[in-house]
Amino acid sequence: MRSAHQWKNVFCIEGQWSDNFKDKSSVEPMLDFICSTNKQFDYIYRDAATLEELKFYLKKSVLKRYKEYPILYLAFHGEQESLCLSDGTISLTELSSDELLGGSCSNRIIVLGSCSTMNIDKRKLKTFLKRTGALAVCGYRTDVNWVDSTAFELLLLYAMQDNEFSGRGIGAIVKAMKTQAKRFPELFFHVVSKDEL
Repeated sequence: MRSAHQWKNVFCIEGQWSDNFKDKSSVEPMLDFICSTNKQFDYIYRDAATLEELKFYLKKSVLKRYKEYPILYLAFHGEQESLCLSDGTISLTELSSDELLGGSCSNRIIVLGSCSTMNIDKRKLKTFLKRTGALAVCGYRTDVNWVDSTAFELLLLYAMQDNEFSGRGIGAIVKAMKTQAKRFPELFFHVVSKDEL
C-alpha cells in the first residue's frame, strides 16, 4: 500500500498507434515529463503490439517485485469493452481472468487509456473490479482526441498522488479524478471504484 506522502509509480504498457513506423505517437514523453518535475516518481514502460506481448507484460506487471508501481496504465486503441492490438482484441473479461489480472491487483488502480473501452454496463465494470481486486478502473466511454486525452491523463496521474492507495483513500482519489474530468467533458471519462461494490 502506498501512503498519501509516497508518489505512486506507473507500470505502463502501450500499444502500437499506427501501422506507419515513422509515427512517433507515444505516452512515454508524458511519463518522462512527470519524472522531470518530481524526482520521487518512477515508471516502467513497455510496448506491446500483439496480444501475446500484452499478456506477457500484464503477468509481469502484477509480480510482487513491481508492487511499488500500483498504477497500471494501459494505453491502446480501444473499442467497447476491449483493447485493440495489431493482431486482435482483448476484452475486459479476458483481462480479469485468473491467467492475467485475476486476484492480482489489490491496492492498484487500472487506467484504460483507450477509446470507448469503458462504454459498457456498470455491472460488468464491477465484475471486472471484483475479479481483479483493483481499487478502481477508469477510462473513456467514447472515442477521444489524442492531445486532449494525453493532457487529461497527465492531470489524472497527478490527481492520484495525494491520497493513500487503500480502501480508505480511494474515495478521495476518485473525487480528485472526477474533478479533473470536469475540465474535459468531451472525453466522457468514467471511473468505477471498489467503494461502489
